[in-house]
Amino acid sequence: MEKEKIVWIALIAIIIFLVWETLKELISPIVFGIAATYIAYPFHIKLSRKLGKKLSVLLLSALLAIFTILFFIGVTLWITDTLRNLYAYLNSFFSWLGSLNVPSFLSSIFDAMATSFPQKLRDILLQYTLSLPKLALQLIVFLAVFYATLSNSDFLAREIYELLPSSNRELGEKLIEKVRDTVDAILKTWLFFSIIKGMFLTIGFYLFEISNVAGSIAAGVLCVILELLPVVGGWIMWLAGAIILWKKSTLLALLFSIYGILTISPVPDYTLKSRFTKGRASVSSVVALVGIFGGLIAFGAVGIILGPIAIGLLLALIDAWKEIKLKQPSKARHSQDA
Repeated sequence: MEKEKIVWIALIAIIIFLVWETLKELISPIVFGIAATYIAYPFHIKLSRKLGKKLSVLLLSALLAIFTILFFIGVTLWITDTLRNLYAYLNSFFSWLGSLNVPSFLSSIFDAMATSFPQKLRDILLQYTLSLPKLALQLIVFLAVFYATLSNSDFLAREIYELLPSSNRELGEKLIEKVRDTVDAILKTWLFFSIIKGMFLTIGFYLFEISNVAGSIAAGVLCVILELLPVVGGWIMWLAGAIILWKKSTLLALLFSIYGILTISPVPDYTLKSRFTKGRASVSSVVALVGIFGGLIAFGAVGIILGPIAIGLLLALIDAWKEIKLKQPSKARHSQDA
């Protein structure tokens, strides 16, 4: 019997090892594909009522495929200049950030980010772009995962709950709820609005001729990063663009400032964002900051999602442990009374 257990354990270990070796280079597109499905699911529900589930999946997959192709073309054409501009922007930004008078814990976080983040971001981007065939393969996997998970979203949701153990089902459901709340806050609020604002800033920088295509894309990427920080925000980028334009034309600087106020900050923060987040659980900005950037440094691009989820699960386990501790004294009192 013991030999049989050892054989089964060894067999399972070998299978897990082989699966990991097969998928480890594709973890990022798989995670991002699942994340894209999570974001698109509410739109899929609305579209499926009008068009049917199959047509809704095909339409959303086609739209994502178009954006993916455009992204690949952009990487092919402008990645070198974009990386150079982004690295220069990041160095300037962290130099300015270090001069701010902020609480000591935030200052320590900013110092750590200034030391490691620019180089880490550059390494991550180069990892995905040095080999265009590898990037193309990852994008294909990303689209395939999106299509498969969106097509079977209802089935997958049921399977997750059915896999929960009956003995600790309440804890499992609480962990799933915590993951859902964290992913909602990170993907559907922070990252979604940050990326939209970054796109608007990129368009603004290019249309107002503040920079070329590569410089505008780099400014948009930095805008996304700034929007994830709790103290600063994307307004710094449109303000910097307005200052640059002021030297050329006062009118253009004023027009770009109005554009930035309406599309980047603060108008969207007090109108669209507040409506979009209504009724959703909030996540501490410090937790999100540490989770996103800590995950990015530790795991690469996929850490943007995995980092906050890991911290959210840890907080959920701590809450569950506190509840157990609170219940134990009451059980002890009941047993003594008996």
